[in-house]
Amino acid sequence: LPARFIQAKNIFITGMGGSSMGGALVSSLTKDYPIPIVIWRDYDIPGWINKDTLVIAISFSGNTEETLDSFKKATAKTDKIVTIAQGGELDILSRKYKTTHYKINYSGQPRSSFGFIFTSVLAIFSKLKLIELSEDDFREAMVLLKGLQKKIDVGIPTPNNNAKLLAKKLIDKIPVIYGSGNLRLMARRWCNEFGENAKTASFYQELPEANHNTVNGLEFPKNLGQKIFAIILQSKFDHPRNRLRQNVLMQIFQRNRIPFESLMLEPSPTPLAELLQFCLLGAYVSYYLGIIYDSDPSQIKIVDFLKEKLTEKPMEG
Repeated sequence: LPARFIQAKNIFITGMGGSSMGGALVSSLTKDYPIPIVIWRDYDIPGWINKDTLVIAISFSGNTEETLDSFKKATAKTDKIVTIAQGGELDILSRKYKTTHYKINYSGQPRSSFGFIFTSVLAIFSKLKLIELSEDDFREAMVLLKGLQKKIDVGIPTPNNNAKLLAKKLIDKIPVIYGSGNLRLMARRWCNEFGENAKTASFYQELPEANHNTVNGLEFPKNLGQKIFAIILQSKFDHPRNRLRQNVLMQIFQRNRIPFESLMLEPSPTPLAELLQFCLLGAYVSYYLGIIYDSDPSQIKIVDFLKEKLTEKPMEG
């Protein structure tokens, strides 16, 4: 990473879908946010981007049109640009504009490349001293991940497999995932996984914000509890007031006969270990739900259809 990048006064991460999630979740680990970090999931760029902005453009395929649009416009504003891609046009443009480039040597769905993107952004943030992370922290997180996988893997029978048990509870329900603090974006990640892996509708809510508006929407339609299932992702690093809010929210669910489950993963000695374990658990739960629905978790036919229609009217420029 060029030395001048360390002088950046703000960070702009542009990407879509699974490509953006790795960067977004790394940003949630940033201690005390010493500089502004913005996650951008759209075309164009905001007007405040300038020579002091570090831009990180992420596209697994390298052909995501929103990301390419933001990248091209950012090159006119700053020379502090990092690109992360498997190939495609972003890979080509990174050479044209001589950006710092991280090439992903992996083939598969963008969401399955999460680890490659996450660790790439993690390395960048570590060099920028935005995250304090030791090798021991990373090794410990990997050990805990392997331990969790052994408990919820395909060969573990349902009665002893918490991921399969949760997936069964979600049959014919719409999952609504709640998260706060470090797990605020994890709730979004779970929502994305349910859509792509299980092909089921789901929604996510951020706490404490949801306590100020959407919590009032639990009265109607009638028999709402037959239609939704709430999942509360709880962190040992949550703000004490958010923990209290989670407890009160569970009381509200009980009063309104909304089925729910609260999840806390132990041991979680660091935010990194906790985050990665929740990533793994969400992937397994959504995968098992997709299998229950007899739906191929690897297929994304609706997204492919949407992209096909968009290619009929290519972007100008």
